Amino acid sequence: MAIGISGWATGLPRVPYTEITFLFTSSAALVGELRGVEARCACGRVVSVEEWIDYTSRGPVQAFAFDPLEPKLYLVGPGSGEIRCVYYSLLGPLGEWTLYRHDRPVTDLAARAEGGRSAIYFSSVDPGLGKGEVYRLLPGGDAQPEATISFDPAVDWWDGFFAFDPSGALYLSSGGRLPGRLYRVEDGRPLEVARIPARRIGGFLFLGPWVVLYSDLTGGVWKLDLRRGEPVPVYSSRGRFRISDVGLYPDWWEELSRGW
Repeated sequence: MAIGISGWATGLPRVPYTEITFLFTSSAALVGELRGVEARCACGRVVSVEEWIDYTSRGPVQAFAFDPLEPKLYLVGPGSGEIRCVYYSLLGPLGEWTLYRHDRPVTDLAARAEGGRSAIYFSSVDPGLGKGEVYRLLPGGDAQPEATISFDPAVDWWDGFFAFDPSGALYLSSGGRLPGRLYRVEDGRPLEVARIPARRIGGFLFLGPWVVLYSDLTGGVWKLDLRRGEPVPVYSSRGRFRISDVGLYPDWWEELSRGW
């Protein structure tokens, strides 16, 4: 995977990347797939897109996360509280198994390395009540709330999508409600840091301290520099998919996948 960053030339808006590789899933697909995309840009526009299927699930997939240290993939379906896990062997992915069942629907997943170990997080929220939690999975098969977020649904909106920036700060997106907004969580409440009037912001991730890759919950993937506030198109499925989540390949992927 290569991510190149270019600047903005005088008088000519250039797409602020030269090449980017990522994965996405569509929550509306009856057969859940993780699709890989490599987009190349030049002269201010996308000039080529390669697309492939990396994994086919046993059911629909709304959100996914790769374990940063172990060859594992975590999945959750729309409206489901079942977090599924896939182990990747030298021969490829093995069968899915249930890692954890939550008593309420799980919206999103995240995984990151903390102190040399993998930490797996998930969200569950009731937007109408203005309250939700981000949980951390524990080694014994339980989960504990890591953050409780309260908000006024008449002012802000969160239906479960979240991510951590490189420093570990927790961010939320407004999901299915317009305008699209990103929030940083401070003292258990969302603080708006970006607003996209005409597009939603669903699943997202940080490419760097200020740069976000996000799905618009239709067929598009966008790149947003929080310092500039203007989204840049990266990929469009032309209506084939309702893209709900995006992700990057983990460090272990390249070496392990050579034998598949």
